[in-house]
Amino acid sequence: MDWFFKLVRIAGVNFPGAASLVQLQAEIDSEAMTKKIEKLSDPISSLHEDIQTLSREIYQNLKEKDSDTLYFTDDFYSKYSRALATLDSSNLIEKINTAGSRFPIAITLSDASFVMYMCNLEENSSKMEKITSVVDRCEVGTWLDGNVLSKDIELPVHVIRGVFSIYESKGYGLLSKTRGACQYMGNA
Repeated sequence: MDWFFKLVRIAGVNFPGAASLVQLQAEIDSEAMTKKIEKLSDPISSLHEDIQTLSREIYQNLKEKDSDTLYFTDDFYSKYSRALATLDSSNLIEKINTAGSRFPIAITLSDASFVMYMCNLEENSSKMEKITSVVDRCEVGTWLDGNVLSKDIELPVHVIRGVFSIYESKGYGLLSKTRGACQYMGNA
């Protein structure tokens, strides 16, 4: 089919009937470019067509349970099996499987960037601006308590931990490794 549109573009200048086909090709090219740009600007959504819907449901569960290990029904796993497999193979989540079971027993949110992606879809942007502002202004040697911030800003602790983790990955601070803790110390 590419050959056809290539010839149409060449002929469009000299043959009046081809002009409408040249316009059609321009629109197709524009749509293809738009899809490429969307894929670059939102690489997670482009992994699978159900990723956004799935991510919204995962985030609602995260808000309710406030845990990095989330449990869902077999119907949920059946409905989103391919999208979940895609997220798992991309290391954005980790499926927790058990021998003999058709479906995972739970998923773990293993990547902070995926947590931020879900926040971008579902969370109030003023809350996200507030937490990033607090962490941004954290002075060297000052500790932030994620549990306190979670209550103050009304965000799940795992979201706070995700923000801390991203700042730590840039060398701006240290995220406490103590099990069950969610503390961050400014380092730069």
